[in-house]
Amino acid sequence: MAYEFRKSPEAPQPPHAILHYLRGLQEGKHRYLIHGRSTDPRWIYQPNISDLAYMAAEMTLQEANDCCNKAAPLYIFSAKRTIYPSLFVQVLHNYLYHKWFIPYKSEIEYLQFVTKTFLPELLPDDLQPGPLVDLAIPVHAAICARAQEARDAVKELEPPYPLQPIPPKGPKKWGHYKYACIDQIVRDQEFFLLRPLFRAIMIIIRLEEYNDENLDIRQLPVLLVRTGIEEGLSAPISFEPIAHKIENVIQRTNSSEAVVQVTLETAVDFVLSMDKREIAAFGHQPDPILSTRNLGDGGLYGPSILTRAQKIGWGDEELRGPSSKWVDAEKYPEWSGRGAHEDDLIRRMEDNVREDFRMSKEFLRPQPEDNSRGKKHWNIY
Repeated sequence: MAYEFRKSPEAPQPPHAILHYLRGLQEGKHRYLIHGRSTDPRWIYQPNISDLAYMAAEMTLQEANDCCNKAAPLYIFSAKRTIYPSLFVQVLHNYLYHKWFIPYKSEIEYLQFVTKTFLPELLPDDLQPGPLVDLAIPVHAAICARAQEARDAVKELEPPYPLQPIPPKGPKKWGHYKYACIDQIVRDQEFFLLRPLFRAIMIIIRLEEYNDENLDIRQLPVLLVRTGIEEGLSAPISFEPIAHKIENVIQRTNSSEAVVQVTLETAVDFVLSMDKREIAAFGHQPDPILSTRNLGDGGLYGPSILTRAQKIGWGDEELRGPSSKWVDAEKYPEWSGRGAHEDDLIRRMEDNVREDFRMSKEFLRPQPEDNSRGKKHWNIY
C-alpha cells in the first residue's frame, strides 16, 4: 500500500493494508518517544547523584515509568563538561535502536526497549573504574527503589483520579508528557514493569571516551556491571559466554567477574542475549496479549487507533493487539510505513548534527564552563 506521509490512505483498504498502516503509526510514535527520552535535553533523565534523597523527590512518574520494560540501564558519566554530548547521544541511540528493533515484529507497547539512558550530574572527582562502579551501583539501586515506590503509590489511587491528592510516596509531578487522562495512566501501571534484569546488570560509559566524531561507536570501551541483585532472574548472570571478549577485569566476586571492560557492541549483545534468556524462561513481560487488551499501549496511540482503522475501511471484526502480530511479512517484505519514515528522519538528524559539529568544532566550548547553575550537563530548567 502506498500513501502520502501524514495522510491516511484512501478508504476502503483491505484488512492487511489497514493493519500495516496502523503498525506503522505505532512504530513511528515509539521511535519518536524513545529517541526523545534518549537524546532530548528536556526529556533525558539527569539524576542528582550527590543527594539521593533529592533525586528521589524530583523523579516524575514519567521517569519512573521509563525505567520499566527495559532490559538494562545505561549510565553516561563524566567528570567535566565536553562539547560532545549532543552528538554522542544521537549516535549512541541510533546504534542501540537498530541493534534491538526488528521491523513489524518487536514488542513496542509500553515503550519497551533495550536500554534506559541516564546522564547523571557531573562526577565530583575524576573517578577510576572501580570507585566509579562503587558510586554507580547504589545510585542505580536508589533509582530502582524510587521508581517502584512512586509507581506503587500511584496504583493505590482510586477514582475520581483528578480529585485525589497524590500519596506522600507518590511522584510530585506526572511528567513532561501526559499521554492520556490520569485514570488511563493509573490503569497502565499494571504493565509498566521494572524487570529483574534491569536491576541486575548495568552498562557504564565515560563520556570522555567519546572524543572523536569519527569514532566507531561499536568499539567504544564500556563497563559491564553485575550489581549483585539477581532476585527474579531465571538463572545467575555470568560473563563466561563473553570471556574471550573481555578486555579488562575491574572487580571479581567469589572467583567470578563482577565488573569487566568490554566494547559497547559486546555489552549490548550480552544484554540482548540475557533478555532473550529471560523471555524464553518467563515469556514476554509485559504479556503482549493481556497488556494490549482494549488496545492499551502505554503511551502510543491507544484506543484511538481503532477510529483511524474504521475511517479507512475496518469492519466489525475486533481489532486486537499486540501490533507485532498485525503485519504479514510476506505481503510487506520491505520495511515501510510511518515507522520507517520516522527512522529515516532520525538518521538524517544524526547526520545533520554530525555535519554541524564538524563545521563548528574548532569554535565549540563546553557551556556553561562553571557550575553556578548546577552540575547537570544541560541546565535547561
